Amino acid sequence: MPGTQIKVFDKIVGVIELLATSSQPLTLKSVQEALGLNKGTAFRILRTLESHNVAARDGDGAFILGNRVLYWEACYRQNLDLTKLVRPHLERLRDLTSETAAFSILMRKQTVVVDQAISPHATSTRFDIGFSAPLHAGATGRVILAHLDPERRKNLLQAQRLEHVTELTIIDRRRLDRELNKSLARGFAFSEGERLLNTSSLAVPVFGRGEEILGALSVSGPSDRLTHSRCKSIAPMMLREAQLITDRLKRG
Repeated sequence: MPGTQIKVFDKIVGVIELLATSSQPLTLKSVQEALGLNKGTAFRILRTLESHNVAARDGDGAFILGNRVLYWEACYRQNLDLTKLVRPHLERLRDLTSETAAFSILMRKQTVVVDQAISPHATSTRFDIGFSAPLHAGATGRVILAHLDPERRKNLLQAQRLEHVTELTIIDRRRLDRELNKSLARGFAFSEGERLLNTSSLAVPVFGRGEEILGALSVSGPSDRLTHSRCKSIAPMMLREAQLITDRLKRG
């Protein structure tokens, strides 16, 4: 209604909508010109959106939609607050393992951390909310890839180069295929130093309403503490928590 609009919010929504509908990354000048904003206003809005991960920058510094928007979309599809549902399970895994437990979801061609319960240890692994990683690097991406429809997995892997995140990242496609098959057979994935050196992770899949892979629960910590043998003993409790989340999602 006239007189009730918040003009700055209208401008913010305009910028988000422009980023969402653009077929290519946008420069500050192109945002400014498309929406009739002055340079200072456009810059402040973009920087604020960037600080909340609603906007992000590509390799050339141009602006694109950030991962938080994709997370909102995932919540909308599931019609619930994912973090509220998952939080008790993260805290239980953190308490049982004394390591950081995280929940990541599949967003386009990457995994994105949407919540975590941080280890009480002084030396621990922790992530920024919105932290993203390519699907081929580490346990979380690998367990998601393993449980995707084979055709979708093939398309995702063909569409991206397998590049090193660390020197231990698996970039050989045949070796990656073997690891994916192993993860599918066991129901979990283990990685050591593939995303962060001297850090190990164990991840298990979480499925949505239609049996499609939604994301993964992971436990991460220093490799000298989170050894391969310890991860094997942790895997059953993680699979149990993931199944509880999956059951809840199916019930809606």
